[in-house]
Amino acid sequence: MKPNSIPVFPNWFPYNDMMLDGHLKVNRWEGIKTRNWEWNYRGPVLFYNSLRTAKPAVEAYKYVDSHSQHKVIIGVGELLDVRPLTHKEALQMVCNFNNMSPEKVEEILQQNGFTSEPIDEEDFVNSVLFDFYEFGPYIAPFDTGFFFKNLKRFKESVPFNWPPGPIKPIFTKIVPGSKLHRQLKQLGF
Repeated sequence: MKPNSIPVFPNWFPYNDMMLDGHLKVNRWEGIKTRNWEWNYRGPVLFYNSLRTAKPAVEAYKYVDSHSQHKVIIGVGELLDVRPLTHKEALQMVCNFNNMSPEKVEEILQQNGFTSEPIDEEDFVNSVLFDFYEFGPYIAPFDTGFFFKNLKRFKESVPFNWPPGPIKPIFTKIVPGSKLHRQLKQLGF
């Protein structure tokens, strides 16, 4: 049975694009989003680009930021797990976010008096990597990973008016015959 409503996961441009383009892969996961909160939901999720832009991510991957990239749902995926990142996953996400090699990340950490070797897994993940952005125009993940598979980009973005209020996912109805319904149907959702 197909769901009649699906959560819409908001993010600044280009984070959802990065995931759908394969830039946020870690191990067996097609994509990981990071947050500082957990969620019990598992299943299909829609990816929405908000009005804001993460300029370091745009620069790292040479995305073109245009008005058409904002206030739209651009794809769908299956959320399969939500849990804290391991040290290795956090390090890989820093590399992914910034389009850098692990060696370059290590060099930046060393230049700032840190090492990527964990002394205490939890302390390391909560301090060094997640403060990585303080060293320059870099991006660091939050500590909780949202692990996705079966990521699909829509052929055409679907305009969506995000209601004022919380920034956590909201559910939207899938109206038969709507542009959103057609895009989902084309992708087998």
